[in-house]
Amino acid sequence: MKFEFITRFKCYPAAIALGLIAACSVLGLRGAGLLQLLELRTLDAMMERRPGEAKDQRVVVIGVSEADLNWLRSPALTDAVLAALITQIKHQQPRVIGLDFYRNLPIEPGSQALRELFRSTPNLIGIEKVIIDQNDDTQAPLPGNELLTAAHQVAASDVIVDADGRVRRAFLFPAAQGPRVLESLGFRLALDYLAQEGLVPDPNADPLQIGGAEFPPMLPSTGGYAQVHDGGYQILLNPRATVNPALVSLQDVLTGNLPPDLMRDRVVLIGSTALSSADVFYSGHSNAKDRNTQITFGIELHAELTSQIISHVLDDRPLTGSLSETLEMGLILLLAYSGIALQGSATPEWQRLLRVLGMSGGVAIASYASLSLWGLWLPLVPMMLSLWSASILMATSCMIQLRTLAERDGMTQLANRRTFDEALQQAWVKGLRSQQPVSLILCDVDHFKLYNDAYGHLQGDECLRHVAKSIRSAVKRSKDLAARYGGEEFVVLLPNTSAEAAFALAETIRQNVKSAQLPHKASKVADHVTLSLGVTCLVPSMEVPINSVVQFADLGLYRAKEGGRDRANLHLPQTGGIA
Repeated sequence: MKFEFITRFKCYPAAIALGLIAACSVLGLRGAGLLQLLELRTLDAMMERRPGEAKDQRVVVIGVSEADLNWLRSPALTDAVLAALITQIKHQQPRVIGLDFYRNLPIEPGSQALRELFRSTPNLIGIEKVIIDQNDDTQAPLPGNELLTAAHQVAASDVIVDADGRVRRAFLFPAAQGPRVLESLGFRLALDYLAQEGLVPDPNADPLQIGGAEFPPMLPSTGGYAQVHDGGYQILLNPRATVNPALVSLQDVLTGNLPPDLMRDRVVLIGSTALSSADVFYSGHSNAKDRNTQITFGIELHAELTSQIISHVLDDRPLTGSLSETLEMGLILLLAYSGIALQGSATPEWQRLLRVLGMSGGVAIASYASLSLWGLWLPLVPMMLSLWSASILMATSCMIQLRTLAERDGMTQLANRRTFDEALQQAWVKGLRSQQPVSLILCDVDHFKLYNDAYGHLQGDECLRHVAKSIRSAVKRSKDLAARYGGEEFVVLLPNTSAEAAFALAETIRQNVKSAQLPHKASKVADHVTLSLGVTCLVPSMEVPINSVVQFADLGLYRAKEGGRDRANLHLPQTGGIA
């Protein structure tokens, strides 16, 4: 079905309002956080489907797994084993070593040897927990090793977990204010690595800047987040599709089963990958390609952040970011009006649907490309919702407009003849069931041909509009129907209405028209426009044809005209009538 020009023209005045309604509704849902989970999962899906990247060879993770503990025949990593491990790592001369074990308490044997090693390793960074979880008493702050703390060789191990239990963002500083500002482990390792390249943070830059590379902080409504807690200095993670760092087992390091220069001039992280003791997290980009589960170990998250920062500074690899709220609102509004425009085109319905589907595919591809190429997180879910909701609203509005055009008289805005015929059929059937009366009023403008001759057809049309308005103001019940019957004739259908009530309504209509005092100098009745009305009432039966009610009302109208016009006449079956 095609929209004719006049139909589209009548639909367009509402287009601006419909676009605003669609866009504002989506923005309201988004602002209330109702779209957050869907937006985050959509981000996960796009992250997982990005092209693979080469592993970052500058970062090496030594994971202490269950297999390593079994090999050691120990349920925990003792200080002696840890000292031996760090000694082996130092032989390969890494730039910086990150230790993702708290080690604030000794685990004998070997605590003295480990302490001496801590004193003699200035490029070793330990951890402590900074943030207090108000909802979990077990997550209190944990101090770092006292020797490493005194030497300023500790960083924060805190990880941010979203409401759905997944990790998508990371701290650079868990607490960005206060007497002691501590970097996160991943950030501290990256800083120490980059410092040997002569790249340090610019103390005067805002936002944070290292070697010309900016690190804008997350805001409460960054991307698909809705008023998320933005404490500290946070950024979004932009993980590689493949396993980020090289993963080496403790056994391989202690037995020398690895290349002699694997860790030379690199960042080395030591942490647990044993399910019995490791920090385990879920992320939308966990290393599912390399494991059967989607879990990510805490040491991998720290390594991922380190790699991300180094890659951004040295390789210009983009961070994950988003547009400003204003630009995102503009995109959502643009998609709403795109849906309006696509549905307002004069094409068959299936073509309009294909166009909306095509645009949806284009938006999805653009969002995926922007994330893959530039790390730009576009509001895909709100844009899609805005496009489709506006499209549906516009299609519905145009359908209503078409239905109105099909049911209404264009000039008077009363129901047209076809609508009256359908309504009469329904009222008659209901009257047959209930045996309740159906009344009808047939109205005719007195000497209307003379009015047209005297004032012209344009003024004649205006006269009919005034008469229609007078009729409409008298018909109060929703089940009653006022319609233009043809030319200067109008009809009022009154289901379940007595003859007396119908006659009283006819008199009201006549008085309304008379009170309007529309000039009619050519009338032979009065100097203003008047009406003659025929009224009838009957109870439907199988023996009486449906058109009888119109015929009886027409007889009443004939007698009203014979009686001098400007009057109503009630004509009932088997009776004459009253005027």
